[in-house]
Amino acid sequence: MDIDIPAVLSQNITLVYDSLDLQTIDSSKLKGLTDAKAMVMDTPEMIVAVYPAAPIIIQMGDGRTRVTLQRESEDIGSVPLWEIALKCNRLAPKSALVAYGFNYDVAVEFAGGNAHTIMTGLFVSDPQRIENALEGHLLSSIPRLKFRRGQTLYDLVLEPINEQHIKAHLNAHFEFEGISLPSQDQLEAFFRQEFEYLISVLSRLFEGDE
Repeated sequence: MDIDIPAVLSQNITLVYDSLDLQTIDSSKLKGLTDAKAMVMDTPEMIVAVYPAAPIIIQMGDGRTRVTLQRESEDIGSVPLWEIALKCNRLAPKSALVAYGFNYDVAVEFAGGNAHTIMTGLFVSDPQRIENALEGHLLSSIPRLKFRRGQTLYDLVLEPINEQHIKAHLNAHFEFEGISLPSQDQLEAFFRQEFEYLISVLSRLFEGDE
């Protein structure tokens, strides 16, 4: 079964700290992280900066900094999230980084196939047994695959959204002793590499399906 990736729905870089004291962060500096104008909301539990023109949202709280591009695009890299994430990290010099991760949501289009049927055939070995237990007709399933490659942990969720499309979400999680953020060039390269890995995984999962 041939597939197409018509759109990247969202992309994100998340930094995870041992703790994140928001009182030590100068939230006013978030306004100068990009050329776009930002609206900053600062509360005791969360600092949120929204850049409507980008559109980017930065959330700092719960021990994490999340940098998310919410605009649908044809590929990654139209906005340098890696550069923004590094700038955010420098706003929290007293917090120790314990992990970081990349998140991608992409649309997958099946040419001439039914997404629900394809997903059920790939991930449900005995749909009749499940239907008997449910006393109903199985319309779709949403598999979630957690796995490890080297030191990287992955979480892949595949969700049918209509007869021709599924949404694929991948989280690539980096956590090991003595972790630190790589340089900007390296972080960009890793971000692009993991996205290419997602595309290759989707191709291998569905190749040969009829």
